[in-house]
Amino acid sequence: MKNLKRYRVRFHLAKGDNFMQWQVFDKQNNIKEYHDPETRSIIMRNCMLGNQPATAQKIFNGDNKTVCAWVACEEVVVVDSVPSLNRMEHYKYNPRKNPHWFTDNTNNADGRKLKIMVTNKRKVYG
Repeated sequence: MKNLKRYRVRFHLAKGDNFMQWQVFDKQNNIKEYHDPETRSIIMRNCMLGNQPATAQKIFNGDNKTVCAWVACEEVVVVDSVPSLNRMEHYKYNPRKNPHWFTDNTNNADGRKLKIMVTNKRKVYG
């Protein structure tokens, strides 16, 4: 399935100036922006949870971490306050624990589509 959404949002773990920040990649304009999760939240609309299952499985089995998951979305708004998370579910991704996006109630949420997602510090809700 080809992903035609404009933005990819992921947590940036590479060493350097943007370590532990949210990366917003605008694929249309080939621009990357970074946002401090302690001071900014990201509102994403028309989202899909993306994952490279083969890469995630290798990391789950012990390989070094590399980029393998993101939130693809059509719209991104960066704000200085935390939007309401009322009735939103916490979506988690850590390929060391599980090679898929997951929630407390779902073991594999890869490919799930959500109308809106929000970051709050280092967490993602939808």
